[in-house]
Amino acid sequence: MARTRKEQAEWRREQLLDAAQTVFARKGVDGASVKDLAAAAGVTPGLLYRYFDSKEALVKALLAERGFLPQLRELLTADHGTRPARQVLTELLEAFDHLLAGNADLMAVFFSATQARAELAELMTEGQRLIGDFLAARVAAGELRPHDVATAAKTLLATVAVNRRTGTPVGVERLVELLFPEEG
Repeated sequence: MARTRKEQAEWRREQLLDAAQTVFARKGVDGASVKDLAAAAGVTPGLLYRYFDSKEALVKALLAERGFLPQLRELLTADHGTRPARQVLTELLEAFDHLLAGNADLMAVFFSATQARAELAELMTEGQRLIGDFLAARVAAGELRPHDVATAAKTLLATVAVNRRTGTPVGVERLVELLFPEEG
């Protein structure tokens, strides 16, 4: 079946992201060379550079497009104002845990990249900001107890990620409960 140039370019870009995910997971971001990435995709390094300006741009695209940010944006913009915060936060953290559990390669890339790449901090910062904004709105509405929303957002994501990385079961419901006022 013939493809348009645009379809061919999209297919090639996805192929490069697939290969990068595998190579970065196996060798780490710092251990993988552009030659390794191109060889895994069956292309020349020059072709890889036509799609991504640098190895860092490839890592960033991989995490931005296949990581949790697209799902997080959707979860927090869809109907988060109409559903209870406890339900939204539980769904959000379970979805994050599920993504990590179902994609060991992506998780390996995430941990490899975030330890070594300051420029990827903006991806983590955006996720933390989205959750922090949600928490702040729910504190203002009186649904959550007052707290440092920036620290809470970092803690929620980090707890799920580290627990998944270490193979420790994540008690999402108990984690979410930390943000609610005590009853009684």
